[in-house]
Amino acid sequence: MIKNRSFIFVFISTFLIFFNLSAKKKDKYEKWINEEVNLIITDAKKAEFKKLKKEKDKDFFIKLFWAKRDPSPQTEKNEFKEEYYRRLSYVNKAFIYGYNRGTGTDMGKVYLYFGKPGRVYRQSPRVVIWVYPAQPWMNLPEAKETISFVFTAIRTDWTVKEEDREKALTSSIDRDGYVIDRSQTDFRVTEAFFSSPKRFLLYPDLEELPEYKMAIKFSPESFEGKLIQQVESTQEDIVQIPFEKKVLFTKAENLSSYLSFLIKIDLPEKISKKVIFFGRLKSETYSSDFRKEKALIKEKDHFLSQIGNPILPGEYELFIGVYDKDKKIFSLKMEKLSVPNFWTKELTLSSLIASPQIQEERAPRKKREFDIFSVGRYSLQPHFSQEYTKDEFLNVFYYIYNLAVDSNQNCSYLIEFELQKGEKNFKLNPQKRQQKAGEEAALLEGTQIPLSALPESGEYELTVKVTDEATKKTVSKKLKFLLL
Repeated sequence: MIKNRSFIFVFISTFLIFFNLSAKKKDKYEKWINEEVNLIITDAKKAEFKKLKKEKDKDFFIKLFWAKRDPSPQTEKNEFKEEYYRRLSYVNKAFIYGYNRGTGTDMGKVYLYFGKPGRVYRQSPRVVIWVYPAQPWMNLPEAKETISFVFTAIRTDWTVKEEDREKALTSSIDRDGYVIDRSQTDFRVTEAFFSSPKRFLLYPDLEELPEYKMAIKFSPESFEGKLIQQVESTQEDIVQIPFEKKVLFTKAENLSSYLSFLIKIDLPEKISKKVIFFGRLKSETYSSDFRKEKALIKEKDHFLSQIGNPILPGEYELFIGVYDKDKKIFSLKMEKLSVPNFWTKELTLSSLIASPQIQEERAPRKKREFDIFSVGRYSLQPHFSQEYTKDEFLNVFYYIYNLAVDSNQNCSYLIEFELQKGEKNFKLNPQKRQQKAGEEAALLEGTQIPLSALPESGEYELTVKVTDEATKKTVSKKLKFLLL
């Protein structure tokens, strides 16, 4: 009999443990959807999440939810998610008014969306004003540098005696809190408040989780970090190894653009044929370091190499440098760089990729990293100077992005070419194309121009113009070259 009771006790205990674990898992998802992200998730997405049955599907949904709001999808760190939970933790502790607390209060919501106010004014016990810097995305006059949220106490019992009014006011605010006073708050500020969750959604079309790469981060004590700090503080380049660069842009993955540098080095004899390129791309919200050892290729009286990295579109401060393996001789330059966005719905072109020499590959080459001079089944020789002779060909390749497609995923477009030398214009035969392409597909195009057909030597400018036949929108790119 005692044995049977022991068995029943063990069975009940095991059942209770299993029940508690299941409840915790269930609570985890319910807490996430109803308490953690309830203010930034749409009703449609909430309903979509609640239909999911498997834990792996729910976990994927949550990861994708945050990835769509990650300002730096190239790195594993999600700055938005970290800041969101930091604010949420503060809001849930700081704004408690009776049963109304945390994100259930207007002050809690404003703090969650906009962060800590720049200034706080208390006009009276009933009126509090929070001031923030105006943001470019807000529909405000250009001259308006700040926005203000005016909060008033929800209610106060004014029927009490004069001597008890202050006490009644304090207890009422403690119990009921504050709300946004729409009569005193600019309607454009109120609109910004209600539209804030939408602006957090940076990549609404993202359906797969980004593939993160091992990030390099130069410490201030590292060789590269010290050089970057020196150039940033002095605003003067370090040039011990003379080099020049050209920047080429194409579309990459994970909503980024691929930034390729073609680098020309006038190589002193004491430098080895392999060097280390390094640098930093820095914006207001994002910083990315890079370092790559590369071999140098001989071209005429100088050497060439190329490096590249995927990067988010935007405005950057670029630090790019090179050093020999022994780190005794080095260079570092700083400049502004604008990275285009190929992930909009607008028709656009990549950079024009040009070379006098082209080779057709019999079989696809296995590449460890993206090579901008490997286009389709063709391989172009990297060419820095863009100087050509009359017995050469000008081979030009480029990608077309965001062409309109019909219901059968077909697109139609016109390509026009124009050569200009001073006031003289030479037009080449236009090319009309019809191709099958999926949405957001990149179409590779190219042309070969026999330079012997040009009448004279000198500086030329080639314009490639693409017109989408469906939308009638046109984009163009230019390439300057010298005919010797």
